[in-house]
Amino acid sequence: MSQVSRIQQMEEIFDNAVDALASFDTSLSEFEKAQDGLFAFADYYGSEDWFEDFDAYAEGALPSDLKCGVLSEDLPYDAVMDYRDLCVRMLEVATAALKRI
Repeated sequence: MSQVSRIQQMEEIFDNAVDALASFDTSLSEFEKAQDGLFAFADYYGSEDWFEDFDAYAEGALPSDLKCGVLSEDLPYDAVMDYRDLCVRMLEVATAALKRI
Protein backbone atom coordinates (compact mmCIF):
# COMPACT_ATOMS: atom_id res chain seq x y z
CA MET A 1 0.00 0.00 0.00
CA SER A 2 1.37 3.38 -0.91
CA GLN A 3 1.79 6.15 1.65
CA VAL A 4 -0.94 8.19 -0.01
CA SER A 5 -3.37 5.23 0.09
CA ARG A 6 -2.49 4.51 3.71
CA ILE A 7 -3.01 8.13 4.74
CA GLN A 8 -6.31 8.29 2.86
CA GLN A 9 -7.47 5.07 4.52
CA MET A 10 -6.49 6.34 7.98
CA GLU A 11 -8.22 9.67 7.32
CA GLU A 12 -11.43 7.83 6.48
CA ILE A 13 -11.12 5.65 9.60
CA PHE A 14 -10.39 8.72 11.73
CA ASP A 15 -13.32 10.70 10.31
CA ASN A 16 -15.69 7.79 10.93
CA ALA A 17 -14.40 7.39 14.48
CA VAL A 18 -14.80 11.11 15.25
CA ASP A 19 -18.36 11.05 13.87
CA ALA A 20 -19.18 7.92 15.92
CA LEU A 21 -17.78 9.50 19.09
CA ALA A 22 -19.90 12.63 18.63
CA SER A 23 -23.00 10.56 17.93
CA PHE A 24 -22.40 8.30 20.92
CA ASP A 25 -21.80 11.30 23.19
CA THR A 26 -25.17 12.73 22.20
CA SER A 27 -26.92 9.37 22.65
CA LEU A 28 -25.24 8.76 25.99
CA SER A 29 -26.36 12.18 27.23
CA GLU A 30 -29.96 11.32 26.28
CA PHE A 31 -29.59 7.94 27.98
CA GLU A 32 -28.32 9.58 31.17
CA LYS A 33 -31.28 11.97 31.18
CA ALA A 34 -33.69 9.04 30.80
CA GLN A 35 -32.17 7.01 33.65
CA ASP A 36 -34.18 8.62 36.45
CA GLY A 37 -37.35 7.73 34.59
CA LEU A 38 -36.11 4.20 33.99
CA PHE A 39 -35.30 3.80 37.69
CA ALA A 40 -38.73 5.16 38.66
CA PHE A 41 -40.39 2.75 36.26
CA ALA A 42 -38.31 -0.20 37.51
CA ASP A 43 -39.40 0.65 41.06
CA TYR A 44 -43.06 0.83 39.96
CA TYR A 45 -43.03 -2.41 37.97
CA GLY A 46 -43.98 -5.23 40.31
CA SER A 47 -44.68 -2.89 43.22
CA GLU A 48 -47.87 -2.79 45.26
CA ASP A 49 -49.03 0.18 43.16
CA TRP A 50 -48.40 -1.77 39.95
CA PHE A 51 -50.45 -4.73 41.19
CA GLU A 52 -53.24 -2.40 42.28
CA ASP A 53 -53.24 -0.75 38.83
CA PHE A 54 -53.03 -4.15 37.14
CA ASP A 55 -56.05 -5.43 39.06
CA ALA A 56 -58.04 -2.27 38.31
CA TYR A 57 -57.30 -2.68 34.62
CA ALA A 58 -58.26 -6.37 34.69
CA GLU A 59 -61.53 -5.50 36.44
CA GLY A 60 -62.37 -2.83 33.85
CA ALA A 61 -62.18 -0.04 36.43
CA LEU A 62 -59.93 2.12 34.22
CA PRO A 63 -60.97 4.11 31.14
CA SER A 64 -61.08 1.87 28.08
CA ASP A 65 -59.00 4.33 26.04
CA LEU A 66 -56.21 4.58 28.66
CA LYS A 67 -52.86 3.44 27.31
CA CYS A 68 -51.79 0.66 29.70
CA GLY A 69 -48.75 -1.00 28.15
CA VAL A 70 -46.98 -0.62 31.49
CA LEU A 71 -49.51 -3.03 32.96
CA SER A 72 -48.58 -5.85 30.63
CA GLU A 73 -46.14 -8.35 32.02
CA ASP A 74 -43.78 -8.85 29.10
CA LEU A 75 -43.22 -5.33 27.73
CA PRO A 76 -42.04 -3.76 31.00
CA TYR A 77 -39.91 -6.77 31.91
CA ASP A 78 -38.31 -6.77 28.45
CA ALA A 79 -37.58 -3.04 28.70
CA VAL A 80 -35.94 -3.41 32.11
CA MET A 81 -33.86 -6.37 30.88
CA ASP A 82 -32.90 -4.47 27.70
CA TYR A 83 -31.72 -1.60 29.91
CA ARG A 84 -29.69 -3.99 32.05
CA ASP A 85 -28.19 -5.71 29.01
CA LEU A 86 -27.24 -2.39 27.46
CA CYS A 87 -25.52 -1.32 30.69
CA VAL A 88 -23.53 -4.56 30.75
CA ARG A 89 -22.61 -4.11 27.08
CA MET A 90 -21.40 -0.55 27.74
CA LEU A 91 -19.20 -1.86 30.55
CA GLU A 92 -17.76 -4.56 28.30
CA VAL A 93 -17.09 -2.13 25.45
CA ALA A 94 -15.54 0.43 27.79
CA THR A 95 -13.37 -2.20 29.48
CA ALA A 96 -12.09 -3.51 26.15
CA ALA A 97 -11.38 0.05 24.97
CA LEU A 98 -9.54 1.00 28.16
CA LYS A 99 -7.40 -2.13 27.99
CA ARG A 100 -6.48 -1.36 24.39
CA ILE A 101 -5.65 2.34 24.66
